[in-house]
Amino acid sequence: MLAPLVWMACNNDDNDNAGKKSLNNTDQVFVENAATSNMAEIEIGKVAVTKATDSLVRSFAQKMIDDHTQAQNELQGIANDFNGVDWPTDMGQSNTSVKAQLDSADSGYSFDTLYLGTQIRMHQNAKTTYQTATTTTTETRVRTYASKYLPYIQEHLDEADSLKTQLMSNDSTSNTTADGN
Repeated sequence: MLAPLVWMACNNDDNDNAGKKSLNNTDQVFVENAATSNMAEIEIGKVAVTKATDSLVRSFAQKMIDDHTQAQNELQGIANDFNGVDWPTDMGQSNTSVKAQLDSADSGYSFDTLYLGTQIRMHQNAKTTYQTATTTTTETRVRTYASKYLPYIQEHLDEADSLKTQLMSNDSTSNTTADGN
């Protein structure tokens, strides 16, 4: 009698995934990478909200938390509808290193510019990933997600670049004034 109970238990587990399709490898890798990237943006943004001294940088960091949380929630909904997506439990080694670098950095101008520099690099990488996904993914929902969020990534990249340029310009102006030049 035990064998049928075990079989039924296994059968019931299989029913939880009944009707779900699997993503192809390209789509699955994009979803997993995008989830890791969103997670990193959220966690690194939390550091910047507390350590940034420039109010515009803090506002930008909060925007990263808000926008990437929204994107992550939408992506999680897509992932939940498919079998085989290995949803990340951490933000990956390279992003963890970036966060550690920011955690250990002093607050002030050097932190603000370091954070914005990391945002520029991260969003350049994301832009490439999302651009590729808009043409290589085959699942409609995945491709639509990549197409929807690509303009946000470009906006974030442009804003980080503009803020960094503005901070650096303000710093050189204040140094010139302080030097009496």
